[in-house]
Amino acid sequence: MKNVLNFCISLGLSIFLLTSVFAQVPTESWRPSVHFSPKKNWTNDPNGLLFYKGEYHLFFQHNPKGNQWGNMSWGHAKSKDLLNWAELPVAIPNDSAFIFSGCVVWDKMHASGLGDLKKDLLIAIYTADFPNTREEQHLAYSNDDGLTWTKYANNPVLNTNLKDFRDPNIIWHAPSQQFVMSVVKPFEFAVQFYGSKDLIHWEILSQFARQGDYGMIWECPSLVEMPIEGSKERKWVLSVSSQGPYKGYVGMQYFVGNFDGKSFVNDNPKEQVLYVDHGKDFYAAIPFFNGMDSEVFWLGWALNWAYAGEQPTFPWKGQMTAARTLRLVKTQDGLRLKQVFKPDFTAKKPDLILKNIQVGSSWAFPVQGILKDKSYLLEIDFSDAPKAEFTIAFTGEGSFEKLNIHVSSENRKIGVDRKQSGQILGAGFDQISEATWIGDRSRKVQILVDHSLVEMLAADGTVAISSLRFPRAKSEKLSIVSTSGPLKIRGLKVWKLK
Repeated sequence: MKNVLNFCISLGLSIFLLTSVFAQVPTESWRPSVHFSPKKNWTNDPNGLLFYKGEYHLFFQHNPKGNQWGNMSWGHAKSKDLLNWAELPVAIPNDSAFIFSGCVVWDKMHASGLGDLKKDLLIAIYTADFPNTREEQHLAYSNDDGLTWTKYANNPVLNTNLKDFRDPNIIWHAPSQQFVMSVVKPFEFAVQFYGSKDLIHWEILSQFARQGDYGMIWECPSLVEMPIEGSKERKWVLSVSSQGPYKGYVGMQYFVGNFDGKSFVNDNPKEQVLYVDHGKDFYAAIPFFNGMDSEVFWLGWALNWAYAGEQPTFPWKGQMTAARTLRLVKTQDGLRLKQVFKPDFTAKKPDLILKNIQVGSSWAFPVQGILKDKSYLLEIDFSDAPKAEFTIAFTGEGSFEKLNIHVSSENRKIGVDRKQSGQILGAGFDQISEATWIGDRSRKVQILVDHSLVEMLAADGTVAISSLRFPRAKSEKLSIVSTSGPLKIRGLKVWKLK
């Protein structure tokens, strides 16, 4: 019996070791090329987004010690073009508190009086999370362009003695000559606004609460003024990360209204819900501070808490979405958020243009080789098909894997079906993500494919659907299948992303 027991223990240990070895096989075929992911280990929310001295800085929630959530610190990367990212050393490591989400401000006038007054000064304000105890807003500063940070000796700069009170985001509000912080009380579904002249001393201004969707906690707020396309008007937009379009799954929503330096007032009925993205993999986006010419743009975390721990990638877990420029557009239903990929890939000459495509029951993309690197933008114009029902299919070579994008032109619906897209993660991962576009919007769809991440913008950017997928096939083919008879596609363009 002892020998049998020893054999079983030995066999079990061998199986465990083999499983561990196979679990650690790198999965670089799933790593996005033009979306940021850390070289290794866990990441979630983007933090401290900043355009500074000609470079885009991305700080991010990061576990520098492992590929699961924990040891929360701020990672750091920067880019000149939002496509090629250089990862830098950990910026703000955890100590007795986890370093949760927050923002970075360029203190141009040295209003805080911190650091070396002869050098440029960056201020980070973030949530210090003392597990199961409290959350406070802390400050750190940098005189070397964000490479190293000194934690403020008199932290916290804002403390309400709450267990859950987090995710500060700051703007400079010129009319009232003050910095304005948005910060959430998650379980009260409330955004509080605070004002400060020096980034250190903060006073409560007002609170906005329990409007839109509050089926799940609120997190990662942002308040920003943005242009209305085609006019000289501007409006304020308040966004929060909360429940998305699917019950039990996180997402983002936004409110359009006015801010007078003290209070935000929603233009729409408080029950109205406006979602940022109708996929499950767009969360915690915040705008970049100090955008040129008042341009507003952001990026988010491309994952969902419902299955984040199950993402089957190694040596990293978690990635960011593409950056998107934001503006408001007038529609027959009112002002709506429009998103445009940044950089705008369509501003350059396409690598391929096809016109007047005739689809019988199906049509195979004739130049499959141009898609082989799985990193490209595809734009399809179906303006000549007002009553069409069709599917854009990405099918794995020699496999049954398939990512389907369904379009119902007459019903104005578009959806992503990843039930057969490869490895399926947690419950709900295989649920179809669907949106309805407003009737007066363009019948064009842009599909940004980057290995495991597919982001889609439709209806003139007023509809977004972001979806991860984990195909086992190394290559795939593109086709269009019509279920409503002969179909005419006015145009198809491809831009390869490098």
